[in-house]
Amino acid sequence: MNIAIVGSGLTGSLAAISLASAGCRVDLYERLSDQELVNRDRTYAITHSSRKILINLGIWSHLQTHLVPFQYLNVIDYELNKKFRFLVNDLDISDQKYSAVGWIVEHKNIMDTILEFIAKIENINKIPTSVIPNTNNYDLIVAADGSNSAIKKKLKTPSFNFNYDQICITARVLLRGVDSNEAFEILNSEGPFAVLPLGGDLFQIICSQSIAKGTHNKTLSKSLFLDYISTILPYGIEPDTIIDDPTYFPINFVFNYSFFSGKYIYIGESAHKIHPVAGQGLNLCWRDVKCLSNIVSIPFLKNNYSFIPFLYSFSRFFDVLLISILTDSLVRYSRSNFNIFMVPRSLTFFILKKSKIIRRYILNLMTNGV
Repeated sequence: MNIAIVGSGLTGSLAAISLASAGCRVDLYERLSDQELVNRDRTYAITHSSRKILINLGIWSHLQTHLVPFQYLNVIDYELNKKFRFLVNDLDISDQKYSAVGWIVEHKNIMDTILEFIAKIENINKIPTSVIPNTNNYDLIVAADGSNSAIKKKLKTPSFNFNYDQICITARVLLRGVDSNEAFEILNSEGPFAVLPLGGDLFQIICSQSIAKGTHNKTLSKSLFLDYISTILPYGIEPDTIIDDPTYFPINFVFNYSFFSGKYIYIGESAHKIHPVAGQGLNLCWRDVKCLSNIVSIPFLKNNYSFIPFLYSFSRFFDVLLISILTDSLVRYSRSNFNIFMVPRSLTFFILKKSKIIRRYILNLMTNGV
């Protein structure tokens, strides 16, 4: 089966490796150089669903030295002044042996590793353009060109989308008073605030806040920004130094009504884009890759590939929809400070703190998907 993939970011590149492993001939179209693909200042949370994909493709062992595991995920609600922890023991038994709730990895390290794999695979042909000269040469065309997908615009594929009235701020910060094996998801009236370990005393701060607040914080010096961070961090954790300049970007939501159009298939952010809360974005994208590769590997479909786009779209729809609803609800839950919501919020925290069964269900839903 001949497949074209447009876009060789993390999702498109992993799809190329996965589809090539399934026996497909892949042409990977990308206008950016490898260096441009690598030089992006982003940090990702890797869950067990992504771990399984990377193990199956033989990438995991090469990436492990760059991964920072965390054994505790602390969820704090400032409005309630309550806290609970997700632990390794809350995972499925098959996942517990890896001794981590999840892992943190920087974009450069994971992109480098994946590009090295692509260079060794004969079935993948990289083409330095994002324009496919003759689409008739391919059985399937995979769009992995992001939330502003040129293919989606060309085909006028409809989607539900909106902009959050928030700005996301990220920065690497040295912190005192926190263990290197724990992460935090802090819920406050401005929006979710994540603290992710990068090794030792270094942590990635991912802060969602109102546009007005974010616009003001853009003007702050590093020392004043540190003071601002200190007002959000849990008691006992002190910010020491900002390693790099904070990065600001808007937050938007995208959900295609269908994940295919004819023989075009949308994966990753060309199909869906969600709020960064809980670090679900990349893992959701990579589950697209796994689903598509599994379908392509079905013997009957290798000669009946016209069924693949519909089967893929149908298979992915519920997982993407549910995770989209959960992350959006978490953002709205965090920012709702009306008294009427305090009773159900308190009840939710009480149940999650006391019930291991509920904790396990929620964690495994966010870790492995539907």
